[in-house]
Amino acid sequence: MAHLSRRAFLKGSAVTAGASVLTLNGLFGFGTVFAQDGGDDPQLMLNIACTAETFACTHYYNALQNAEALALTAQEQNWLRSFLDSELKHKQFLEANGATSLATEFYVPDGLFTDRALFTATSNTAENWFVAAYLAATRRLAELGNSLFAATTAQVAAVEAEHQALIRLMGGLQPSFQTAKEPLFFNPSEVVPYFTPFLEGGDGFVGPAPFPGEDAISEEVGDAGVINVPVFLNLTMGTAAMAEATPEMSATDGACMVMGRNTRIRSGAGTDFEQVGSLATGDTAEVTGQTTDANGFTWYQISQGFVRGDVVTLTGNCTAIPMVSM
Repeated sequence: MAHLSRRAFLKGSAVTAGASVLTLNGLFGFGTVFAQDGGDDPQLMLNIACTAETFACTHYYNALQNAEALALTAQEQNWLRSFLDSELKHKQFLEANGATSLATEFYVPDGLFTDRALFTATSNTAENWFVAAYLAATRRLAELGNSLFAATTAQVAAVEAEHQALIRLMGGLQPSFQTAKEPLFFNPSEVVPYFTPFLEGGDGFVGPAPFPGEDAISEEVGDAGVINVPVFLNLTMGTAAMAEATPEMSATDGACMVMGRNTRIRSGAGTDFEQVGSLATGDTAEVTGQTTDANGFTWYQISQGFVRGDVVTLTGNCTAIPMVSM
């Protein structure tokens, strides 16, 4: 089995097909790796994307667990938490639409989570592959006549490109460096041979590292996540069928309350404010006001401070919560 060495991987080189195809066929279930007749089918594209998102969750979670070794600043840690949150949301969306992750543990370059230069170089390369794979999915879905699904994969590609830009900034590279993202692949399945060492190991790779699970990811992200927005696949006649993320409201009588989910309480309406307490899962507090931060997140004021709206559940009569200024 031919594998990428760490040096070849960081240069973005592909493994050759040949003997590796048999193993990849068993995992991904397609007949040839390159130049498939008729192109990738939607289920294959969903499964490849879900596997990539599962890897990304595992990758960024482990980076955050090794923040000190990687010399991550507080701002960089929050960037990675936002990456982690969006990758998990992508994974959940794909699974809701029939995707299956075909791997739940991954090999990584030796020293990935202790060597900052290796981490940023690896992340830059992987994000470049994933952007290109989502763009290939956009092309193929448009070819199949599924315009809403195609537009959705373009939305995800745009977010992955944001991740790449910030990773490049962390690595001391120019964040914006291309007139357009590279069309590396014609079909999404063409990314798989590049990714083989992460699935099977190889020279310079160690592991495997398991997917940490949704609960562990949610705990790590806390209130440093990202805003949910409607995707094209959930639009009906130009109108969002899925509302933007808002806290659930389980009752409409009584005082307006927030119910925690291991939620951080901040001294002000923003993640840059000091954490002054927390609401454990099931803990409640009365809401006295609300405000919106510069990033568009709603924050609710309680006696101890502020909690972000998408990590709590609202109960009671919350129709007239007064706005407060910061």
